[in-house]
Formats: sequence, C-alpha cells, structure tokens
Amino acid sequence: QRKVTITSGFYDLEVLKTTNSSFTDFWRDELATLPDMPDRMLSTKVLCQWKFIDTCLGKLQQLPFDSIYSGAKRNTLDAFANDPRAWVHASVQTTMYIMADRILNDFPAVDDVYYALPNIHYFPFDLSPFGLKNLQADAEVYMPIADPSGYITATVSRPSKGKF
Repeated sequence: QRKVTITSGFYDLEVLKTTNSSFTDFWRDELATLPDMPDRMLSTKVLCQWKFIDTCLGKLQQLPFDSIYSGAKRNTLDAFANDPRAWVHASVQTTMYIMADRILNDFPAVDDVYYALPNIHYFPFDLSPFGLKNLQADAEVYMPIADPSGYITATVSRPSKGKF
C-alpha cells in the first residue's frame, strides 16, 4: 500500500548556552584541533525536521500540526538549556538524541526526527596585551571563532513496524 510522508520542522533557531556545558576527554587523532573545554559556550543554529508517515492521507490531515510544531520547538529549547543529561561532558550528539527522544515520546504521530547542529565556537579572548586576565578560570570575554567547525546531524526513528 502507498505511504504518504509529510515533513515539517523549523530552521535557523539560534541558541547559546553559557553555563553547564563542557566537553573534555574526547577521542583524539592527528586531525583533532578542538582543545578540552572544561567550561564552554555551546552555540548553534538548529535545523529540526520531523516526519509523519501513514497510508491514510485523511488521518494525516487530522494531525494537530501547530501543537506538534510548538511542542517540538519547546522540547528542543528545554532539552538544550535545562535537561541535566545534556549538561557537563555531554556531546552535541547526546543533546540531539535527548531532544529527538522527547519529541518522539510526546508526539506518537511523529515517525522520525532529524537534527542538524553546526558548531559555533566561542573561545576566551586574550586580553593579556592590555594587562588583563581573561583565560581559563578568569575568562569573561569571549569571541566567536571563524575556524571550520563540525556540522553534526542525527536522525532518531521509531522502531520499524515492518517484518524483518
């Protein structure tokens, strides 16, 4: 039977987390350039999409799209800012999984959730030429870095209903 797929979502939701975020002790190789950050700013522009898949168009037309949109955005922001599982030492991938899992749990009609979170890095600005401390524990002034950053994506889906 034919399936109907509807994709919905939002994009360019700018978020910046200034506390309860670190990333240390991660796997390194000769290409890794990101230093350990025991206290970091976590910033991105969120792209979030979710899909509804069904064989009945009438059933899909009855879905509360506005409520799902609002709930997905709320879950995204709340998980990013307030979920302790996404705090210290959590990777961006862990945070994406938490956000997607919350959407799937709150909205049974959603079949899968896709996130893309490009890293926007902020590092302490070196104020030592001006006789001021602003590195490590003294950091208060940060600036965004234009260096290449990661473009992290993930799709979290419900278990397949098919036969395997």
